[in-house]
Amino acid sequence: MAMWYHCRMDLLIAFIMLSWQLPQILLGFLVRLICRASLIRRSGYVRFYSWGLRSGLSLGWFCFVPKDAPERMIRHEFGHTVQSRLLGPLYMPIIGIPSFIWASLLSLGVLEGCDPLSFYTEKWAEKCGSRLL
Repeated sequence: MAMWYHCRMDLLIAFIMLSWQLPQILLGFLVRLICRASLIRRSGYVRFYSWGLRSGLSLGWFCFVPKDAPERMIRHEFGHTVQSRLLGPLYMPIIGIPSFIWASLLSLGVLEGCDPLSFYTEKWAEKCGSRLL
């Protein structure tokens, strides 16, 4: 009886998480298919994939990192998944889009001399990731 109850609760939690984070999970699934990313690690519902870029990207329970990503980058991307769980459908406008713009401006040299982790989205991801993975 306890095993049946536990499995049912896991399915219910997975369904709630999927519904709550649906936009970013669908986008993450699409990125995984397009980039042909390879699974390198799991942590609960979160899956880490290696891809051909030098940067990281987190969308729902999909995290994309370079093949040789340092542990700090993996923890940071995990932090973004925590933000996604907390914010649900608000993740993209509050974290995802601003974070993408910040990273783009940094890579274009527009924000030369700025600490990549000084932006609010990145500071928060650092805190979330360092405590939970």
